[in-house]
Amino acid sequence: MPFILSQMLEAYRWIGALVVLCVHATNTFVSLADIMSAPHAPQVYVWWFFMSFELGHQLVLGFFVMSGYLVGGAVLANLAKGKDFLREYFIHRFARIYIVIVPALVLTFVADTIGRNLPVPVFYDLPLFRGHFGADIFVANIFNLQEIVSIFYGTNSPLWSLACEFWYYICFPLLLLPLARNYPTALRYGGFAIGLTIFLYFAFASPWFRFGFVIWVVGALASLPKRPLIASRWFALGLYFAALVPIRLLVRGPLLASHPWLQDIADLAGSIALANLMLTVRHSPDLGWNLLRPHFHRTLADFSFSLYSIHMPLLILWRAVADSVMGPEWAKQLASPAHWGLLGVVVSSVVVTAYGFSRLTEAHTGAARRRLSEILPRLALARAA
Repeated sequence: MPFILSQMLEAYRWIGALVVLCVHATNTFVSLADIMSAPHAPQVYVWWFFMSFELGHQLVLGFFVMSGYLVGGAVLANLAKGKDFLREYFIHRFARIYIVIVPALVLTFVADTIGRNLPVPVFYDLPLFRGHFGADIFVANIFNLQEIVSIFYGTNSPLWSLACEFWYYICFPLLLLPLARNYPTALRYGGFAIGLTIFLYFAFASPWFRFGFVIWVVGALASLPKRPLIASRWFALGLYFAALVPIRLLVRGPLLASHPWLQDIADLAGSIALANLMLTVRHSPDLGWNLLRPHFHRTLADFSFSLYSIHMPLLILWRAVADSVMGPEWAKQLASPAHWGLLGVVVSSVVVTAYGFSRLTEAHTGAARRRLSEILPRLALARAA
């Protein structure tokens, strides 16, 4: 991958995960109900604009586009080269997901158990979370079925996107397997049948699963062109922001309620604009864009997956603590300096916790892949014996 594109994706990963954290934290601890009716400091308006649900949603879709580009693009490249790639591909995908998802579910169980036993656990009784704490739901989430054929476990609602991505990892190469002439015919068409069955079952079970797959494939297809559609990366970046600003301002409130189809149009437009930016940057010189060069982008990106995977149960635990100490009505009051101060403490603590969590999980992805590569041949030999 070109150096400048790698830098851009690293910056996007950690910024996207941090914005999603801040969006959820703001909604949990800071009330801006009077943002349109009372004067506020300039920085409050800036925070309100950027830390919005719609921009957070667009950044999550950006994760789908990047995943499609990196993972789906690698599948397309291996097919074009006629390489035997399935074994290593599935080892890499399973290790990447499961070294984080299982510990994240365990952490969710621990955080939710503590929070639900605090004096004022009212947040856990919200309709969003009520009935999400069963062992059967936990097991379904281990198999990445959340928000496809199962509800998400506990308070960890963001895990829905990981479930979709995991099954895109599975389905995409299987659906394209008939094109891999280096594999036996039975494997090619048997794998295709399995992939098609999984995809159709999940697509009928979840409308978002099939729409998200379109977004993911947009990213994969962006890896194919030999030249960019737009030569200037500044112009491509401007187009991406030009798509996000009207999405942020218009795709919300009464307009969205009257025309719900606007959400799909906005999602597709934002995703195509990001894919176009990635394509342009891939073919642009490595010079320039010096803000992307500092090493901290990689450091922060290296635990962005962990941050995304565990931030929500930690936020809800913090809210239960605040409700128990300050009373359940305190966090609902209009934002005061105390609310903003608590927001800063909570966000900082979640980032630090996610970093520590990543050192125990995400940082060992390479070792997990090597271990799986060693174990699978032994299992095959044992089975043959």
